[in-house]
Amino acid sequence: METHRVETDDGWTLRLDRYPGDRAVLFVHGMGANHHNFDLNERHSLALYLHRKGFDCWVVELRGRGESVRRTPGKEDWQFEDFLHRDMRRVVSFLRERGCSPVHWIGHSMGGMLGVAFAECYGQSDLRSLSLFGTPLRFGRKQWMLKLWGSLVQVHRFVPTLDQEKWGRRLLPLMARNRQALQFFLRFLANPDNVDTETILDIFDKLVTNEAPGIILQFSDWVRSGHVRSADRGFDYTDHLHRMTVPALFVCGVDDLMAPPRIIARQIDRLGTRRVRQVVLSRKNGYRADYGHGDLIIGRHAPDEVYPLIAAWIDEIDAQAC
Repeated sequence: METHRVETDDGWTLRLDRYPGDRAVLFVHGMGANHHNFDLNERHSLALYLHRKGFDCWVVELRGRGESVRRTPGKEDWQFEDFLHRDMRRVVSFLRERGCSPVHWIGHSMGGMLGVAFAECYGQSDLRSLSLFGTPLRFGRKQWMLKLWGSLVQVHRFVPTLDQEKWGRRLLPLMARNRQALQFFLRFLANPDNVDTETILDIFDKLVTNEAPGIILQFSDWVRSGHVRSADRGFDYTDHLHRMTVPALFVCGVDDLMAPPRIIARQIDRLGTRRVRQVVLSRKNGYRADYGHGDLIIGRHAPDEVYPLIAAWIDEIDAQAC
């Protein structure tokens, strides 16, 4: 693995890992996560899986986590638009400069939202396809638990953000001993029945990371309003889905409480691309579990029955482009 450093125009240095190969694939993690989202351990690593099939895999770590740190003094806060217009625009430019564009963008949750927003704002010249795991395009009125969370986190306007990394590690012993505690903490993050205990410990030890009040409050606005929109509310990504003309694969979990398949399905017809596919992972559809949110990638059976879907999708898109 190679590790590169990418500098943004507002003073941040981003970590960008590379597993070299052919046909560039860019992995973008979700909110509250880091590069381990797609490279957690030897078994649960979509990046390694595709690398071993010959793909050129680039795994980004967005600002404010791990080794993606500020070079110059400044406020440790950020919003979705910082990820989109400063981090990801610079990363895609970095890959273009090295002849690694267009890329197949693979995103989980917010990482997928960034892919859709990037296509809306910058077109498709740098993108060959999108593979989106548990990616909401809007939020529904019946997602009342999310709406409740969105109201409660308004406290971040007045108090510091909880240190999720520290508390995640403190909770490790409890997680290891008490399955009911696992059920409580993981229900919105994954289907805990579809994640091995060893993997859960890796999640709390390596994957959970801190977020800034800015993005937390912005996400709160999304779930309360139903629309994904800029922090200043001047641009509505949900209302501009027709600009998204890149081939897209939506991988959904039937038990995903963050991005329910039925809500995603209603938005797919609004996309500008006609090359779009939705796959719902459930026992009813022939999969070995009813998948949730995070277990779309780190689930017990994901390496065997989900990862091959992505490789096949990318091969299909590249074959059609020839």
